[in-house]
Amino acid sequence: MVGILLTRKNERQGENRVTVRIMGDEYTIVGSAPDDYINDLIKNVEERIEAVAIAHGNAKLSKTQLAVLVALQLTDELQQLRMEHEKMVKLLQEAK
Repeated sequence: MVGILLTRKNERQGENRVTVRIMGDEYTIVGSAPDDYINDLIKNVEERIEAVAIAHGNAKLSKTQLAVLVALQLTDELQQLRMEHEKMVKLLQEAK
């Protein structure tokens, strides 16, 4: 299930079109991130998908179901980090 960086094409200065494969499907990503960063993102997504599949006893979950469950996990992590960040900012402001 390893994600693969397939191609990188220079579009405009500082912007690239990258084709990747995740769970057997190809996606085109447009941006300026280096290949290593994109590969790390793909690897992280694939690992999370695999972990969710294992946590559900390798049930016959569709790709969409797996993607939604991973999206929920990531959204939860993001929300917790935002709340933690807000607390830290507040503490710094109070310390001034």
